[in-house]
Amino acid sequence: MRKGFDWAAYLRGFHDTTPGVTEAVLSRTLAGGHTPYRWLARAVSPRAQLIVDLACGSGAMSRELALPGRTVLGVDLAESELRLASERSEGPWLCADGLALPLADASVDAVVSSMGAVVIQPAHALFTEVGRVLRPGGVFAFTAPTVLPLHPRDLVTSLGVVGRLRSLPRFPGPTEITGYKDALIGTGLRKVEDARERYHFEVATPQDAEVIVSALYLPTTSARRRAAAVEWLVDRTTKEGPVRISLAMRRFVVLKQPVATRGPEL
Repeated sequence: MRKGFDWAAYLRGFHDTTPGVTEAVLSRTLAGGHTPYRWLARAVSPRAQLIVDLACGSGAMSRELALPGRTVLGVDLAESELRLASERSEGPWLCADGLALPLADASVDAVVSSMGAVVIQPAHALFTEVGRVLRPGGVFAFTAPTVLPLHPRDLVTSLGVVGRLRSLPRFPGPTEITGYKDALIGTGLRKVEDARERYHFEVATPQDAEVIVSALYLPTTSARRRAAAVEWLVDRTTKEGPVRISLAMRRFVVLKQPVATRGPEL
């Protein structure tokens, strides 16, 4: 990809034209009966009362975290996503930059982000801002796409899609440990977990094929190439029945250390 690519403009256009598409995929992406949203929610203490859902999109993660007496504040820059979120639940919802949250220091119990950490960049600025708003002992948990622990057999369908697209999905930020580990330095945050899980999305109809391709960040891929990928998936389902696309996800959890007990951050 060319240097200086305008990711902000691309992401704005993506979410304006396809609001809710990420939820449409992840809400049907399963491992042992749970979605990536459920897996991420498990990293948050049931005692957390005020939670910020960064890059909340259409609100799936916020709804997953909802409990009586708990407030989950969904934050996103895309007004189109927030409008859809407000149609699906009451919120509260806030249009704001994840790097400049209009929240007081040490005011929230937890921050979560499904896929947001690969979009809200640079990573050090994100961790610094999250560390500012978290109370001591609070956690920041996020999920991001990765490669491991996919098996070679998982890659057959994915490589078929990529071959038709002639490009890989891309993100503004890293999906592996590179970048996140160094980004913690000086933020008051300490890594407590880095876990991985394999998920699967089933393509059974032409609509399924369309939604999975539409959900990919493909900033340099032509509409013709996207259509070729959809057509290939549809052809496979017609000949073989439902096709499984495997997705590897990573759950990264960091803790804001109490000032009196802060030690090494890594």
